[in-house]
Amino acid sequence: MRRAGAIVALLGLGAVMVTCGRSGVPPTIAPQVPPETFEATLPRAPGAYAPSLMALAGHGDVDGAQLSDVDTCSTCHPSIADQWGASAHSFASFNNPIYRANVELVRAELGLAQSQHCGGCHDASLQVDGLMLGAIPADDLRAHSGVTCRLCHGVDAVTSDGNGSYVLSRQALSSPDVGDPASVDAHRAEVTVKPLGSELCVGCHRGFLSPDVDVPVHMSGIDEPTFWRSSAYTGNGVGRVDKVEKQDCIACHMADEAAVPDELAAHDGAVASHRFLGGHTWMAGMRGDDVQLAKTQAKLRGVASIDVQPYGDEPVPGGEAAVDVVVRNLLVGHRFPGGVNDVQDTWIEVEVKDARGKTIATSGLAHEHDPLDEEAHVLRSFVADDAGQILEGHELPRFRGMIANQTIAARDAIAERYTFDVPAAARLPLRVDARLRHRSRTLRFQDDTCTVAKTPAGRAFRDGTIAARDADLDSCRPQPITGIAEVTAWVGAGAVEAEAAAALPRAPLWSRMYEHGMALVPVITERLDEPRLILEAALAAIPAGEDRARAMVLTQLGSVAGRQGRTDDALALLAQARALLPDPDPPALDFIAADALARVWRWTEAAEYAAAANQKAPQNTAAWVMLARTRGSLRDDRGALLAARGGLAISPRDPDLLRSQATALRALDPALADLALASFDRFRSPDGAPALRMACAASSPRCAREREAGHIHVMKAVK
Repeated sequence: MRRAGAIVALLGLGAVMVTCGRSGVPPTIAPQVPPETFEATLPRAPGAYAPSLMALAGHGDVDGAQLSDVDTCSTCHPSIADQWGASAHSFASFNNPIYRANVELVRAELGLAQSQHCGGCHDASLQVDGLMLGAIPADDLRAHSGVTCRLCHGVDAVTSDGNGSYVLSRQALSSPDVGDPASVDAHRAEVTVKPLGSELCVGCHRGFLSPDVDVPVHMSGIDEPTFWRSSAYTGNGVGRVDKVEKQDCIACHMADEAAVPDELAAHDGAVASHRFLGGHTWMAGMRGDDVQLAKTQAKLRGVASIDVQPYGDEPVPGGEAAVDVVVRNLLVGHRFPGGVNDVQDTWIEVEVKDARGKTIATSGLAHEHDPLDEEAHVLRSFVADDAGQILEGHELPRFRGMIANQTIAARDAIAERYTFDVPAAARLPLRVDARLRHRSRTLRFQDDTCTVAKTPAGRAFRDGTIAARDADLDSCRPQPITGIAEVTAWVGAGAVEAEAAAALPRAPLWSRMYEHGMALVPVITERLDEPRLILEAALAAIPAGEDRARAMVLTQLGSVAGRQGRTDDALALLAQARALLPDPDPPALDFIAADALARVWRWTEAAEYAAAANQKAPQNTAAWVMLARTRGSLRDDRGALLAARGGLAISPRDPDLLRSQATALRALDPALADLALASFDRFRSPDGAPALRMACAASSPRCAREREAGHIHVMKAVK
């Protein structure tokens, strides 16, 4: 800590400050005020396993062999061991051909020491024994163990940093005497992770690149904790007022599953599933594990919805038509799809037919088989190299800037516009079929992984997995494809009658328009009348008495008004929404009000709303950013510093919070400000990111399209 108030510090705590007026009146004695002390919250530096933040603590001699030992645990926990053996966690190390192709690229281009960045989460059994610093034996059990029982249940503490920011106990876990209740109780106390809860997941499910990994820029990667903490599933959402039940990582990904009779951890015949079901259908598919695949696909179906909404003038034969395809993340508590966003492969298919059943236009249908198909809209992020070219193979050493992220935050929605020509001979109404389909990874990425798997080293590790785990992972096998959602709609003359005749299940009209309008809110300011008109129509369509529905729509209208600079209209709309809600004021109303006021520099009012939003949503990083920003704009440096440090406790490398902290400390303690500014410089967005986006857009029509929110897809005509 450093002290503020240089003169007081020089005089000492017991001194007084003497001041003289210009008129020569007797000097006044200033009151004795202890000097204030300030602190900066600085991101933790890597330790012994740098660049990973993994650490060991305590006394003992835990080693890779002990961490790899699952058999001992399975004697008392056969169901858990069986479930874990089917999970992606158990195939997280060099036994996973997807991961192995990537980590070997890091080792080749950045060096063996830098591969410990990966090892902290994927290879603890290798890392603790120093093997990540040398050649990895293909027949070594430690290279085929993944994230084991003794790793997760041996963690003493976790920080919010990510990149393996857990503290593993050096003390090896004991094996209990099942006939001795005291021994069993002691074992349970030793292995329990209940005090950590979902925070246990944070250490590895938040990742980032930085100069620590010998990459010249800082880039945030996988970050499920930030998006989950900031969502409605924790009560900390600030974008909407629709209501959901609270949910955490464990409740979602470890729902109870039936256990065998001799499973000693079972309660009422079930255990928390250690399959860790998510979206990794490829891992189950390459092993031919039909049970794991079926459970994973069942988990995926329905997590998002898809809808088709008309746009513009009604289609006529010989003219051009357009529809908006709306996709909403309904059930995933973080971004969908999650995990490694830049090689995700969830895409939209659209097919338009006329009244005779003739297909007249398509988009995305070729994507199932064609790795070169660039016309489909894919829910993924786009990362560029130093020349502005999109990277397709998760090539971490070459990452230089984020072009766009088309994945969808929890409870959020996107709208993609599709235009097509209507043939002169077409019969109306037109039928539009839209489907949302999921594949774990892109075909181009699979081709690269398959190529590496066929090398001598790849075949050696495949053989090693067969010997060590009795599992054959064939990464060249076709990936499973899962249908997430689908919809059929009609547009043009006769559409209402065709839809009524089909009698397909539909959400209420107001709800569909609400999601459509909500999805268009983030578009550029010049187009904000589009969501405004749609949301006003949604409001008019709500049946009498549905107060929460009205509040939901009014909240989004308030957001639109704030973005358009109609600040007083925004506040009035939000006040109407607030009056309709029976539950305590949700933080979204305060946050959207603060945002609207901040856009027109009404900082005093904005700060009041920001404080209210922050109090109700203390896990939301954006709420901390807003509070720090509004206080800083009022020159409330102490308040801004407290807000910045509050946010950095849950998001230690957020560049906006690091900047607010450095700015506040510049006024409060220049010496500390230098340290804070150095941290901001280290972890801020790359300076060259705008230039990369422009270069990418100039060289690639897909990049030019996908970097914009609410962009347009021109459908392929079918003759």
